[in-house]
Amino acid sequence: MRSVPRRNGFTLVELLVVIAIIAMLIGLLIPAVQAAREAGRRTQCANNMKQLTLSIHAYAADFGGVLPPCNFARAVSPSGGTAQGGIFYVLLPYYEQNSVFLTYTSSRPDAGYLGAQYVPIPTHVCPSDPTQLGGISTLDGKSATGAYSCNSALFGANGTFSQMNAPCQYRIDTIPDGSSNTIALMEDSASFPGFPAVDPQSGTFENLMLWSWPAYLNSVGCYWPNGDELPGQPNYIGSYPLPQFNITPMQADPNLCQCYHPGVMNISMMDGSVRIISQDLTQATWTLALNPGDGPPLGLDW
Repeated sequence: MRSVPRRNGFTLVELLVVIAIIAMLIGLLIPAVQAAREAGRRTQCANNMKQLTLSIHAYAADFGGVLPPCNFARAVSPSGGTAQGGIFYVLLPYYEQNSVFLTYTSSRPDAGYLGAQYVPIPTHVCPSDPTQLGGISTLDGKSATGAYSCNSALFGANGTFSQMNAPCQYRIDTIPDGSSNTIALMEDSASFPGFPAVDPQSGTFENLMLWSWPAYLNSVGCYWPNGDELPGQPNYIGSYPLPQFNITPMQADPNLCQCYHPGVMNISMMDGSVRIISQDLTQATWTLALNPGDGPPLGLDW
């Protein structure tokens, strides 16, 4: 009798075991890939903040140590037309965007931020922020957003947040607490889709965060704390609330600052360094780091 040749192959049980192992490996791999991607996004975000903070230093080097103003204005036509913009507009030539500066600091109907507010700039984009797409707000589909806010407790001190071409009273080398103990920039949501178009706290339109806009009392410009939350203003409470962590875009509040990195936030200091703060930071330490001249050292949680 001839023997029947034996066929090599998987049994159904073996196939199911292999599929289960592959599924388990994929389940283990996906979180690792997501974590690696987020780490890359957070690093890109930190690099952007580094570049913007160094542009502040470059500006100060050209102007005898004086810090850039919150609000910029330059006459661009004999008829009295001006180009206005915020601090990041002033700094455009110092982070390789001189062409944008020259284009809109000229005699044209949409001079200054009026035209620049629709020009997305990669340096202002945090890749973890879902409220923008390519630097354009997902809220209106046209406004060029910014994911980084200037510390208005420093740059807008003594009411300069409401004045044109008025730098704060400090230079980089005269910040009382020192440049390494004072926040320059923090993260902020590019848009606030869950917030009313008109902020009930201030009565102003604030559900966007645009890199080019001036500060004034309250606006959609990249400044935090808001002007009405600074010392001497109606909503000042003696301290600054902590950033929002681990939120959805619908929870983002323009009266606070926030980020979309899990549990942490990038901030840059006035010495040019960029560091991470966590959701365990206390409000007292956060306030000390924002205030440029409050004296006490930062807490142990810093």
